Amino acid sequence: MNQPMKVGLALSGGGAIGAYQVGVVRALAESGTEVHCIAGASIGALNGAILSSSSSLAQGAARMGEIWHHLGANEVLKVNKSAYLRLLTQYGFSLGLSPFLSKSGKLISTLMSGLGMTSLPGLQQDDSLLSDQPLIELMNRFLDPDALASGTPLYASLYPTEGGMADIIKCALAEFGVGKTQDSEFQHIQALPAAMQREALLASAALPLLFQSREINGKRYSDGGMGGWSSLQGNTPVNPLVEAGCNMVIVTHLSDGSLWDRHHFPDTTILEIRPQSSLRRNEGAFGGMMDLLGFTAENIDSWVDQGYRDTLSVMERIKAPLRARQALNASVTLLAKSESQVADSSAQLQNAMARLK
Repeated sequence: MNQPMKVGLALSGGGAIGAYQVGVVRALAESGTEVHCIAGASIGALNGAILSSSSSLAQGAARMGEIWHHLGANEVLKVNKSAYLRLLTQYGFSLGLSPFLSKSGKLISTLMSGLGMTSLPGLQQDDSLLSDQPLIELMNRFLDPDALASGTPLYASLYPTEGGMADIIKCALAEFGVGKTQDSEFQHIQALPAAMQREALLASAALPLLFQSREINGKRYSDGGMGGWSSLQGNTPVNPLVEAGCNMVIVTHLSDGSLWDRHHFPDTTILEIRPQSSLRRNEGAFGGMMDLLGFTAENIDSWVDQGYRDTLSVMERIKAPLRARQALNASVTLLAKSESQVADSSAQLQNAMARLK
């Protein structure tokens, strides 16, 4: 007998490129997909919270679209002036913001590691260059805590932080294959006290140096996408879905040519939504960072459309196998019903024969 299908949705992290997931969810809803469990990293955790607290995938897609329209039309990145001025005073802006945010920006971090530097003098361990107040206000406006508490199970990827610059250096070294980051931890959001659920979501999206880390159950966490850097363990949160019993997982990728390997999950049916054309909207040395923080209406609209088209293309390719599986399930159900009817008829016949004796 076939196992019932339990579908999980893994929403990876990628800053403003998370708008891509709006299009993904919209296309999944139109195809009639049902999602029973969600896991998110960074911006994927925030998207996941909106989806989890919605009554259906279609409603979730509509609400996500509304929020991302708001993001494109309003200022969502607000400088933390006190931390910025301390950094500017001692270093100017020559170090950039966060070297690990773009593929070509890791040289500075490596040089700093060689000098034995794990933090920037002038910045305290938990200082942040950007204020998360706009994000908090957005969550207050769009996220219903009661609906989240009773919604689709949601897991958020959290990274045990050692301090902003130390985290960045570890990511940079892992990128060069000369070190590794810790694994991310996955927190079941609905299992947390209500007051801590929002903190966990903010922690998952707390890019080091840019946003403040958060304390959950006495431990500080930041951007969940940093965990298991070489295998993208934290930024592609499939593990908690498999552990929750999902036998099919839909994975969204927010980077060109993601190296995440589906073969690490041989017993799980994996459906990957990979960008079929580049997600880059900015070129140059800091193009990756500019994309990550590119909350503009033009960028957001283009990423939403790309996510929608890519997902429709994937769903078109799997229509035939899905129909075959549905037909098989229907046949199994029909066979079971027929066997039950035969058994009932046999019992009735035996009873009748017994009465004739």
